[in-house]
Amino acid sequence: MLDDEETWTAYHEAGHAVVGYALGGAIESLQLGGEGDHELPSRFGDCRINWGRVDPQVDWQRQREILTLLAGPVAEIIYRGEPFDPAFFGAWQDDWRRAWEIGAAFEDDRRRRSEVLWLLMLRLEHLVRSERCWPAVSALADELLAHEFLEQEQVEEILAFWIG
Repeated sequence: MLDDEETWTAYHEAGHAVVGYALGGAIESLQLGGEGDHELPSRFGDCRINWGRVDPQVDWQRQREILTLLAGPVAEIIYRGEPFDPAFFGAWQDDWRRAWEIGAAFEDDRRRRSEVLWLLMLRLEHLVRSERCWPAVSALADELLAHEFLEQEQVEEILAFWIG
């Protein structure tokens, strides 16, 4: 296991991509490094997902976005073998903040919302560790480390093989 920011980031972004793909998103690109834009800060990596037509008022669309956001930290936790709190761990705070904001549509009470997000992370950990998902995360992270940028066709080829 490599212990460096680039490897951790590759697993993190691969986690987003695998779960997003499994939930019906088209992964447009995956990269190490990333420029900030008007919505997001500069970051170590980037996973661009096209969900198609999105209605932010539809619960299942909110749910898949939350799961995809939390999947990055979960994949990195699994790879690193160390538990971190994404609400306070700097590299994951943006994912947590965005999941938190979307989760407000389901739960107003802050304590309960936190509990729900943690429960989702535990369920995601079980899913991402599975024989179906973890090889896909690893394969995608390896390709990302080798090339630093993957286009939709490259990501699709890898995920179609492992996830179908």
